Amino acid sequence: MTTEQTSTVLLDDEHDTALDNPQQGDDEACNKLFQSMNVLSYGTITFSDNKSHQADFIRISNNVSPTLIHEFLTRYWYGGRPSLVISITGGAKEYNMKPRLLRAFRHGLLKVAQTTGAWIITGGMNTGIMKLVGEIVQINPDRSRPIPLIGIATWGCVSGRQHLDVRGSSVYYAKPRSNIRGEAPLEPNHTKFIFIDDGTERKYGREIAFRAQLEQAMSNPVPVVLLVVEGGPNTVRTVHEAVVENNIPAVFLEGT
Repeated sequence: MTTEQTSTVLLDDEHDTALDNPQQGDDEACNKLFQSMNVLSYGTITFSDNKSHQADFIRISNNVSPTLIHEFLTRYWYGGRPSLVISITGGAKEYNMKPRLLRAFRHGLLKVAQTTGAWIITGGMNTGIMKLVGEIVQINPDRSRPIPLIGIATWGCVSGRQHLDVRGSSVYYAKPRSNIRGEAPLEPNHTKFIFIDDGTERKYGREIAFRAQLEQAMSNPVPVVLLVVEGGPNTVRTVHEAVVENNIPAVFLEGT
């Protein structure tokens, strides 16, 4: 992987200019919000597996207020609230969904996302249900209306994360050739990434509590639902954080 400098940045280190085409007059407010989030790194990813697609990312500590990140998403990354948030969790390992169920899941997810303008949230990795959701979003036939797909992942589990330790650069991201236990590559069809850095390395699930709190912040006044597709211990933790700790309703996909 290589890192290339670009003039299209979130914030310019030297001049503190605003990110991602904010509205006129919002530069100062945007910069203040960005600084209050204590962003550790940020930039834009171009994927070797999907060169026509770019994804913005930020890396934050795990003690940043989810309310600030929610404000950042709605005001600057997307310019408004969605009508619905679909948070998807489940198995991180490769698996084969039955063809009939896969067709129904693909059709249903695309239809809901297209008709409601929903945001979709996953763990952002190129494995299991996260990979499947990325592949489904990639076949969206309406290219004029891309589906917002947000990956929230533990920084210490991202393969090749050292190349993402930048401030305002465009990064070319290629899937690592070797697999390291406790790490996974990023899914190349996500539109935004939020990396949670608690100082750990190769410990999955460190983002779960923050993700649930962010979804809770989104839920007023936007409906948020957690969709569960298979899964293991971290899926159970995700459901507990969402349902028990943050009052997010969960739907379990039958047959998985």
